[in-house]
Amino acid sequence: MRIHVLCGDEDGTGRLFCFLNLYRREILRKMKLVRTSQVRPVVAAAALLLGGAASAQEHSYDSEDVLEKSMPTVDVKAQSLDSRLYTRQEMDAIPQGNRDLTSLIATHPAVRQNPTVAGSGNRGSLEPESFSIHGESPYQNQFLIDGIGATNVISPQNDNRNLQIGNVPGFSQAYNLDTELLDAVEVYESRVPVEFGHFTGGVVDARIKTPLGINKIGVKRSFNSSNLTQQKMPPKVSEKWEAGEPGYSAIWKKHFSSINADLRISESTAALLSFSRRESEIQRTGKVLDRSSGIPNGKTTRLVSTDQNDQVDNMFAKFHKDFNGGLEANVTLKYADRQENLVDNFFADTNWINRQKAYGLGIDAMQRSDQGKLTLKLGIDQLDALRESNATEFVTQQFADKSLSQYTYGGYGTEALEQRQMTAKLRMDWNSFATGNVQHKVYAGVDLQSIEAKFDRKNDAYSSRAVQQLDGSQKYFSRTHYMAGTAEAGYNSLGMYVSNTMQLGNWGWTLGARIDHDNFFKNTNFSPRSRIDWDAFGNGKTQVSMGWSRYYGLDLLGYALTQEKSKLKRTLVDSKGNVVNTPAVAEVHIFDGIKTPRSDEWAFSVTQQLSEYVEGGVSYVRRASRDSVTQDKIDGNYVYVNGGYGNAETAVLSLRSLKTFNLLAARWSGRVDFSWHDAWRNHDTAEAWEAGAESPDDLILYDGKKIQRKDKPASDFSQPRKLSFAFSGNWLNQGLTWGNRINWNSSKSGVAYLGISAKPEQLEKYGVQKIPAYWTWDTSITWKPRQMNGLILNVDILNMLNKIQPIAVANPSAANNVRYKIGREIWLNAGYEF
Repeated sequence: MRIHVLCGDEDGTGRLFCFLNLYRREILRKMKLVRTSQVRPVVAAAALLLGGAASAQEHSYDSEDVLEKSMPTVDVKAQSLDSRLYTRQEMDAIPQGNRDLTSLIATHPAVRQNPTVAGSGNRGSLEPESFSIHGESPYQNQFLIDGIGATNVISPQNDNRNLQIGNVPGFSQAYNLDTELLDAVEVYESRVPVEFGHFTGGVVDARIKTPLGINKIGVKRSFNSSNLTQQKMPPKVSEKWEAGEPGYSAIWKKHFSSINADLRISESTAALLSFSRRESEIQRTGKVLDRSSGIPNGKTTRLVSTDQNDQVDNMFAKFHKDFNGGLEANVTLKYADRQENLVDNFFADTNWINRQKAYGLGIDAMQRSDQGKLTLKLGIDQLDALRESNATEFVTQQFADKSLSQYTYGGYGTEALEQRQMTAKLRMDWNSFATGNVQHKVYAGVDLQSIEAKFDRKNDAYSSRAVQQLDGSQKYFSRTHYMAGTAEAGYNSLGMYVSNTMQLGNWGWTLGARIDHDNFFKNTNFSPRSRIDWDAFGNGKTQVSMGWSRYYGLDLLGYALTQEKSKLKRTLVDSKGNVVNTPAVAEVHIFDGIKTPRSDEWAFSVTQQLSEYVEGGVSYVRRASRDSVTQDKIDGNYVYVNGGYGNAETAVLSLRSLKTFNLLAARWSGRVDFSWHDAWRNHDTAEAWEAGAESPDDLILYDGKKIQRKDKPASDFSQPRKLSFAFSGNWLNQGLTWGNRINWNSSKSGVAYLGISAKPEQLEKYGVQKIPAYWTWDTSITWKPRQMNGLILNVDILNMLNKIQPIAVANPSAANNVRYKIGREIWLNAGYEF
């Protein structure tokens, strides 16, 4: 079987849809499930199949009985430097650790992570890390699942895991996805098409596997533990780390399980059922109160180590139907639930759960006609973050009998941030047509979205300082009532867009525009996007492209909820023990007239086919971010303004294989990406709307020198240069695949706040510590033994050379309190397909 796919007229989603549809029909034809006459020719872009080191351009499906042993070939077009598609083949070959989206795309040249978090000593956690694209806020990326929004727009910047009233941790990725259940992930990072809106960073579109109707079931099991992972922590936090306090994990065991079932229902209907559980048992130390004798008090407590779960469940069900007349449809059910069980060695008999739960329904239909293609997407999603505990009163217990010692126990019940959204998207792609010598490719669409955001305290909760009297009665001091109730905000948004790609000879000009309006902030935003492409010699080997685009970001609704949330409070007893029963003075949050954050982008790229095997590319992207929301406190009120701005530049040099080549009896493919990045901004993007804008006229002490605050280098989500070299080899006859990823991160300056200088100046002081460059080597070996058809054995080794390097200055008050790169990490994996 040899398949040539050329679906160049399709958009990113359509190209993948075309390939999957062709692949599915070819399989069905081979299985005699459809008549050969029913297989209509469909075309797809080969560049999508060639997105990375593991996505060899000639794929082998020899383990599947329904396919022939020969490898299909594809025709190759120039690579796009605007987006990167991670195919299923590449995901299988890349060692990913926790199998989340951030781990997958961490080496993307436009992506930067925050090293303070990445090396925080919490490797046992299954929390997905945030990342920045082209220096933009890590909370201004748009996450999609099959084209439907899956982004937390309430308070994604809150990573506080501690037990506090009103505190509910949030994550940008509302669905904590297991990449094992995905078919592909596409990252749009520059010259993003007009169909995407509500971001200033980039777009990450995760695509669930499409059923092929081949009656096949695959299971997989993975294991990792702290015994298979090398770690290092500075002395200042080693006690917290070893105790497994919230945000730390020293000892753990991870067990990942997944199952995928691809089922044929009828000749035109197929179903995919997928489930995975990723579970980490983390050893945490909690304080236990001995109630067996006498009066329980702080002297009767003991520390006990127990295993607490951090567990993520993913479930997907997708049903695919081919109708007569060119109509195809998918119905998708989505579910993701993460529960992190926590205890603390300071509170007695206290435990709570930080939970991230999301579920939704998606429907998409595509109708082909003589005029073109009409696509409809509908979605409804419930995206929740919760902090749950059984106790509803948090008490510091003291005693009139001074021989007894105080202790603290309890909880605040359940509080939730709930986001319900409904999405409708309609898009029409017209067939190409000509006006004179100019060829046109036009598409247009409309997006409707309704988002309801809510803070919900589901029960009355109390905090108290109680003193047990000598007669056994309780006297309360500082008793506060946190009332059950809700705070709500929301908006409806309408987006409309149109794009026309005009081709004249070797020149192409794409002119697009997008208009978005919402009824909450009442902003109407116009986003022009334009690019020019030149095929220098008319043979497709030398492509030059440049473009200018404007992006408008997400409206994070957390500050719209805070004022109403602060009213759900009453002081019952004051600090002197007097009963007062007075309502709290509500915080005032003023956000009238806020504009939507925006980013202007200039981009330039050149791709050159160097031989039939290798293509190179160079690109430059400049972002100017404006109108970021910042917070100030004026006369006791919280005032939000568009005070944040910044600039970022990224230059990338890439090489990648166009098709596999023979070496050492294996078929090899690979890619190299080197990126240089520089960013400057007047606010801390890691704090989102809670950040304060830095005054440009302020003076500070930086490395002992007096400079303007605006000149202080950005330290969060900053990595000046990085290199990623990925390559894989496939020994077909032996069923062996070897995937590798070699990474280099340049040296950088770590910046730490060191306090206030002496009078009379009293300037803020910042210290600088040089963080050296370091290399890592990740490798993956997969074996499909011929003697046991369907069995898959795999070993992943991250940071194989065990380079435990300092990567961030984390604590401003201690010079030795750095953060270190995780050392060697080994994963053992096994699977079976039947």
